[in-house]
Amino acid sequence: MNLSEDPCAKPGRKHWWSLSVSSLATLIVTADSGQLSIALPVIIAEFEADLTLAAWIALVYALITASLYLPCGKLSDRFGVGKLFNAGFIIYAVSALVAGWSRSAAQLIAFRALQAVGSALTMANNFALVTALFPPAERGRAMGIAGGTISALGYSMGPVLGGLLTQTLGWRSNFYVSAALAFLGFCAARILLPPESFKGSSEKREPFDFIGAAAFAMGLSLLMLALTTVQKGAWQSSFVGLTFIGGILSLAFFVLWEKRCRYPLLDLSLFGIRAFTLGNGARWISFVAMSINTLLMPFCTQLVMGLDPLRAGFLVAPTPLAMAMLAPFTGWLSEKFAPERLCCLGLATTSVAFACLSFVSLATTSVEIIVWSGLLGLGMGMFQTPNNNLLMSSIPRERLGIGSSFLSIVRSVGNSMGAALGATMVSFQLLAVTGETSLANLGGPFPSSGESPVHTAFLQGFSYTYWTAALLCFIGALLSVVRVSGR
Repeated sequence: MNLSEDPCAKPGRKHWWSLSVSSLATLIVTADSGQLSIALPVIIAEFEADLTLAAWIALVYALITASLYLPCGKLSDRFGVGKLFNAGFIIYAVSALVAGWSRSAAQLIAFRALQAVGSALTMANNFALVTALFPPAERGRAMGIAGGTISALGYSMGPVLGGLLTQTLGWRSNFYVSAALAFLGFCAARILLPPESFKGSSEKREPFDFIGAAAFAMGLSLLMLALTTVQKGAWQSSFVGLTFIGGILSLAFFVLWEKRCRYPLLDLSLFGIRAFTLGNGARWISFVAMSINTLLMPFCTQLVMGLDPLRAGFLVAPTPLAMAMLAPFTGWLSEKFAPERLCCLGLATTSVAFACLSFVSLATTSVEIIVWSGLLGLGMGMFQTPNNNLLMSSIPRERLGIGSSFLSIVRSVGNSMGAALGATMVSFQLLAVTGETSLANLGGPFPSSGESPVHTAFLQGFSYTYWTAALLCFIGALLSVVRVSGR
């Protein structure tokens, strides 16, 4: 990433102004995620779709971003991170605007995919930008602000804003607000990023690894397609088997190609760094678990508990709010103590929270949801910022762009896998009990009293999924026990 070599990128000049651009990009993307998650039940009802549509909206976004993060890391070194930020903000704004005009589920998914392109351009180098701008003595706090507090603020604001907009102006207004924020981000990048960030590398440009990029994108696409097809109950289909095997083979080819390619898209030597490998393993687990909660909790609060979108938004807000409050403090702690210890404690706490949430039933009160959701946020707040600091501090400076891109890939793949896992486990239970995977086709919101078959199926699948998330977080805590930071 050429910015790391610029005088203006050194601490002491305009690094805090540049950090505000990175923070704004994070706020836009995270708030959009929360807004859409709370609006999904209404979208499904309007388009007369099922739970798979909700998963597809999340999957296509995560899939596109995951496929583009590595190429965007290379492009930022070639053309300058400022140009990528500008292009990303414009694409995001335009695609969000047209997504609000969607007249079918297919159109919404297509425009959401285009929106993911803009997100990848802006988010691929966020961590690299912070790492290059700040020395180790300040890096934890900077990441706590940009990657922790701002991220959690977006996740906190998203469900509440999404619930308010959906209830008063309709679900389409969420996309219009995202478009306005992205245009604001474009203006901020033009004004606040240093001029040097808009310049590409002066060194001889390496050839772009198109074969590696295509193999990686194909592998992820086939795997996600297989998982999405399984959600319909077609787990015995030959199509599922072929797409799954094709995805594995494509990713295996990608690894072999990267080992032999003179100018690889991904420097595989980074995985020789224990902190990078184990930290990313724990990071992937955290996003799998949290995306399960992001997908299923809005359905639980609105369809099981019978809350309107606004009240449901307030009910899920404690998770990101607790993350926002804790992130700067844990960022500071990660500068003073071994960050992997904080990561271990955070994932252990998250595991307990998921186990408690797995007991949600018709008798569960709003206070109980708030308490366990808050505990979930505390656990993730203890984990995320120290994990970000540990990972980026372990990467050589000349590999910051690719390292940052890979962290974004792990987040995106984790989100997509979690959404697929959550939708699949709940759909399996719905199919077994009712013979259908659709919630909308079974009468919309659940009855206010009495327990119906769809009640039983949904809550059973919900419980199984949250116990799975608790187990994954416990495994992540064990990975974080290993001493890798050298502190």
